[in-house]
Amino acid sequence: MYKLIISQCIDTILNYMAIQDKNRKLDRLLSEWVPKTVYTSSYLEKLGYGADLLNGYKETGWIRSIGRGAYVRFKEEPSWEGGVYALRQQLELPVHIGGITALTLLGRAHFIPSRLSQCHLYLSRKHKLPKWFMSFDWEVDMILHISSFLREEDIGLTQIRRELIPVTLSSPERAILEMLSHVNSESSFTHAWRIMEGLTTLRPDLMQELIERCNSIKIVRLCLYMAEKNQLPWFERLDTTKFNFGSGKRSIVKGGKLNKNYQITVPVNLEDDSWI
Repeated sequence: MYKLIISQCIDTILNYMAIQDKNRKLDRLLSEWVPKTVYTSSYLEKLGYGADLLNGYKETGWIRSIGRGAYVRFKEEPSWEGGVYALRQQLELPVHIGGITALTLLGRAHFIPSRLSQCHLYLSRKHKLPKWFMSFDWEVDMILHISSFLREEDIGLTQIRRELIPVTLSSPERAILEMLSHVNSESSFTHAWRIMEGLTTLRPDLMQELIERCNSIKIVRLCLYMAEKNQLPWFERLDTTKFNFGSGKRSIVKGGKLNKNYQITVPVNLEDDSWI
């Protein structure tokens, strides 16, 4: 009889310890959860939270699923930054915020909106993003670009915090090159030009490195044309002999005028020095 009582006591103690351990794990998870971010099941498993624990947390209302393999804290709406955070930091996908979005977040765009309507994401090679990310309503339009014009995918990236969330994005030097990759009309040329003319403090060493590693002839020519035309201080410190300008003409603006130095077509008014 005593053995039975002892056995029951041991079972009770072990059950109590197991419950306490689960409670401590839950407390730790919720306290360390970055607000408004998505946590993926694969990442949580690495932290010691298996499927059984997650299902239990979900059933008891501590977390909720926003798609297969993706969780948020209960009653908390994830932000778009929190979704991108999960892609980069947890799933280790080579994705970053770039182009006009990066310039806007860094306060370097020509016009800074009070709220983003679009988020431009860049991948150096084709990857299939998880369905939960593509189907969730982030309240901004996610625009994905597969861009390989740089031979080193992480060069010129930086990190900032948005509402405590670490966000990886392009530096202004890389972001303007990404933006130039999309120039294919007079309106897109004008937009890029307006931003470029304000980028007076770009780092010449980083610009040198980026342009040397750029394999897009169009981007190289556009960047140097705009920088020289605007007499930007960092342009004078570049060693242009190390850049690949390619050969032949490049039609950038339909119906534009050919700039003989860079062999690209640009808006007629700009070449006539009547640009407004």
